[in-house]
Amino acid sequence: MPRSFVIGDIHGNYKPLKELFSKAGFDYENDLLISLGDLVDRGPEPVKVVDELMKLRNFINILGNHDYWCLDYLRSGAISDDWVFQGGHTSVADYEKYPEARKPHLDFYASARLYHIDAKNRLFVHAGFDYKRPFASQKKDTLTLLWDRTLYKAAAEYQEQGKLFDEFREIYIGHSPTQLVRQDLPTQLANLWMMDTGAGHKGLLSLMDIDTKETWQSSCVF
Repeated sequence: MPRSFVIGDIHGNYKPLKELFSKAGFDYENDLLISLGDLVDRGPEPVKVVDELMKLRNFINILGNHDYWCLDYLRSGAISDDWVFQGGHTSVADYEKYPEARKPHLDFYASARLYHIDAKNRLFVHAGFDYKRPFASQKKDTLTLLWDRTLYKAAAEYQEQGKLFDEFREIYIGHSPTQLVRQDLPTQLANLWMMDTGAGHKGLLSLMDIDTKETWQSSCVF
């Protein structure tokens, strides 16, 4: 039976990605993978990461802030200081090494979604949203959806208070590493799951079966 998976921020780490697919027995033809964004930057092989994900038959690509920078670079050649400071230099170097990847990857990033809501009312988004406003009012708010970190902080407070976010059954985010809440595994706070376990900072990459919550983590050297 096909399974549905969610993966945290990959950040150009191809070997850990392949390791997780092997550990989970991921089926490229039948299983579904939802990426929470930040496929590129910091890690050494972002081109290989994207090439691998383009092989998947059922893949939902959610745009992260690093993907946003990379998309701008592939469109215009722009290399912002902020992007380089945040690890964009590894992506620039890799695309200079594999210039033939630019056009197909540009199309790949351009087709990414800002969020995904599945049939079970589970939200998947890179950074978060303003939980004090209806989500429908901010569906195109890239600044919030790609960069904001207030949602996981609110989730930590909700966890202590025994409260849940009432607009969605579950919420899955990347962007904010679990180390911010002193955890190294995907972490549940109220009905929010933090899936970024620090692969962009030499930590581990994590993959989760969305329905069973079975989790796999990388162990290989970057």
